[in-house]
Amino acid sequence: MTAPLPRRLKPGATIGICAPSGFITEPGSLEIASLYLSERGYHIVEAPHVRNRWEYFAGTDYERLNDFHAMVRDPDIDVIMAARGGYGITRLLPAIDFRAVAASRKIIVGFSDVTALHLALLAQQGMVTFAGPMACPDFGHHNRSPLHEAHFEGMLQAERHRSPAIKMPFTASDGEAGHLLRAQIGAGIEGTLWGGNLSLVAHLAGTPYLPDLEDGILFLEEVNEEPYKIERMLLQLAHAGILKKQRAILLGQFNRCEPTAASAAPYTFKSVVDFLKGWVNAPILQNLPFGHVRDKLTLPVGGHAHITLQDERHYQIELSGYNAAS
Repeated sequence: MTAPLPRRLKPGATIGICAPSGFITEPGSLEIASLYLSERGYHIVEAPHVRNRWEYFAGTDYERLNDFHAMVRDPDIDVIMAARGGYGITRLLPAIDFRAVAASRKIIVGFSDVTALHLALLAQQGMVTFAGPMACPDFGHHNRSPLHEAHFEGMLQAERHRSPAIKMPFTASDGEAGHLLRAQIGAGIEGTLWGGNLSLVAHLAGTPYLPDLEDGILFLEEVNEEPYKIERMLLQLAHAGILKKQRAILLGQFNRCEPTAASAAPYTFKSVVDFLKGWVNAPILQNLPFGHVRDKLTLPVGGHAHITLQDERHYQIELSGYNAAS
């Protein structure tokens, strides 16, 4: 099942901001985000409970679900943007009307906990959504990334889009690793782009909310997890047969993912990546600008990706098949 593509972002579109996960923790951030987006020419609508707090969450499950569904049903809203991530969407998955969301053809954007919604919509309806910036962590301060204009608005307004050249941690001519990478990528690799936060991808394994793709290009990021825990989650995906189906694996930013003083040994993220290369035949490309960091690309979950080596030190991703003019 493949849903119709989301509609392309137009000037003056209406952005609905809701909080399907955690409560907003940064005072004033939503006001700053709304002002910035308004100055960009967009109309802003806040969900009724977006500023609420109930235990860990931005309102009860009922309130957060109703806020989301109300924005899906509202014909004046073009984009549904998460206020922030945290935790909470997986509590809502059984009650979400996936068919109505796909039929709305709205742009849905967020990352972190929103990974669960992206993957569930792709698995249940074949709907393309967007892993990208959220209101409070990305637009709700004055140190915004210059990437947003080109790779958030620019991508959503266009039929096709190219990433900047992404630097690899080694050159494509460096010994056996470089030779293998050149052989794996060849003239290019194409497939369906999907993924997001590693914890959420692993959490959904074995459920009806994880896509089953034979041509996948899987992108992953994480924050505040020790390397051995990252390896354990990757092995869960490997043992479930998911990694062997991928045409490529893109590793984004693993922010603050280092061994701590409490670690039994200083097992590093580099060790995890080296180990992973022995488990998969697909190329593993690092340094994707995506994750819990300031500078992030917007990535269409369920869109088409074409990866090429630009030179011995850089790769590039061309994105397509993620929206429609009307």
